[in-house]
Amino acid sequence: MLNLNFGRFVRATLAAALLAAGQAAATDFVIFDQPVSKADRRREYANALLSAVLERTVPEFGPYQIRHAPVHMERPRLFQALKDGTLINLTAYPVSPGWMRELKSVPIPIDMGLQSWRIFLIDEKSQPALRATRTLGQLARLRAGSGSSWSALQSLKDAHLSVVTGSNYAGLFQMLMAGRFDYLPRGVNEIFAEYDTHKPDHPTLAVEETVLLHDSIPSLFFVSPREPRLHRRIKAGMEAMLKDGSLERLVLDYHRADLQRARLCTRKRFELPNRQLDPALLGRQELWLNPFDPRHGICPAPQPR
Repeated sequence: MLNLNFGRFVRATLAAALLAAGQAAATDFVIFDQPVSKADRRREYANALLSAVLERTVPEFGPYQIRHAPVHMERPRLFQALKDGTLINLTAYPVSPGWMRELKSVPIPIDMGLQSWRIFLIDEKSQPALRATRTLGQLARLRAGSGSSWSALQSLKDAHLSVVTGSNYAGLFQMLMAGRFDYLPRGVNEIFAEYDTHKPDHPTLAVEETVLLHDSIPSLFFVSPREPRLHRRIKAGMEAMLKDGSLERLVLDYHRADLQRARLCTRKRFELPNRQLDPALLGRQELWLNPFDPRHGICPAPQPR
């Protein structure tokens, strides 16, 4: 009886070890979203961060492969595809209540909140009116542009700003230059890539020089609810990169030039309400990069009086 029980114990132990080894060696297949076009550079940072996160977690989770969805999807279709998990199982997007309820979010802003600092794309003829703006009430006399499904839309409305919406990302630039609205708020991490891409087709396109909006809307990794292991992996990697400072270093490596080009320190700054934000996210100060902190070298340290 003792030998029989011992044999069973050995077989069970070997089976458990083989199962664990198989799980450790399992390859995680990541299907990330496509950019709008080859000229759209907004996903470069997210792709670099995703690779860093997956590489960081190889010792614990094993190998991985990154693929991309076969086509670009606008936000409503992307949301449905993520819930299904077949065409795509991971993206990085600004938060919205529906996404937070129905997808598995990783509660660390991928860019430490840089996208929530917004400056404007404009037709250069609008610069004098914006330069003269001193209050949100004055800004409300002009028309903002926004995607109809963008997370920033609600914050603009909650601030009682006038907003014109469009359903197509590329079409918003045409609407701006046709005078349908006066300014298009864009994150400091994306505006200059967009400006450089669209300037050849729109010679009077300009980056507005004097106004800064801040809405504290974070962009997070969102994982299909069908992929709990992938969610655990991305969360573990993001926490590790946040803890050792490599997340902040990657953010600044990619976006320092954008921050300097934006000249944030000289702008009029307006805080927008954000009723969509989980208070737990806002409460973790280590999640948010403050571009005005002198240690980043973006804004000069205040001089002693």
